[in-house]
Amino acid sequence: MNQEKLVIVTGASRGIGFFITQELLKKGFKIHMIADQEKRLKEAQIKLKQHGNVAYSVLNLSAREQIKDFCDQWKQEVFGLVNNAGRWAEERIDEPDKNIWDLIMKLNVEGLYFLTKGLQRRIVNNGRIINIASQLGTSGRAGMGAYAASKHAVIGLTRCWALELGTRAITVNAVCPGWVNTESNRVEIKKWAEEKSLSFENKVKEITDSLALHRFIEPEEVASLVGFLIGSTGSGITGQVYEIK
Repeated sequence: MNQEKLVIVTGASRGIGFFITQELLKKGFKIHMIADQEKRLKEAQIKLKQHGNVAYSVLNLSAREQIKDFCDQWKQEVFGLVNNAGRWAEERIDEPDKNIWDLIMKLNVEGLYFLTKGLQRRIVNNGRIINIASQLGTSGRAGMGAYAASKHAVIGLTRCWALELGTRAITVNAVCPGWVNTESNRVEIKKWAEEKSLSFENKVKEITDSLALHRFIEPEEVASLVGFLIGSTGSGITGQVYEIK
């Protein structure tokens, strides 16, 4: 029964992580949310408590010592780990250095790596690890070199861990969303529109016209795929990379 299975979700207080948490709660899993701002975690917990058992920890996943302390103190068995926390920023190779590389790599790669490494001994046999990568982990986009590199790294880790943990029947897969209709993306699109003296609607159309489905993916769609992979339906799937765009 899922009611006895605990799943840790990082970056769970908003955006895709919030909807993943909601989806897994509805499927009966117990959830432990991780994010770096307690106010947002409390707000998310209040919204989600109607769906099931949800707790949280405040943790800066860019701080290696904090991650180590968290993992050393964690004693519960874990069924699943969803590594969703991440950040993105633009910086072209021909622009002045804004320290974007270090900011992105510390969270998107090092945080994911050291949290998983620290918790893997607590993940039960037949457990699940799901890494939220990105469409840019399989392609590229001008100005997004650091972010794309970080998500290529996440996909590489996914494939390696699937081989390393397969003897314990732990599945490891990556989900790679494209443009998702989240608040943070809407804020960025509005900023880009203003910079080009475009309306928000015209900027959205400019982006979606280049997409296969001519629309943004909804966060619930990403969450549904994670739910499929973390459930019994995903028990025989490992080392795979799923684009949703």
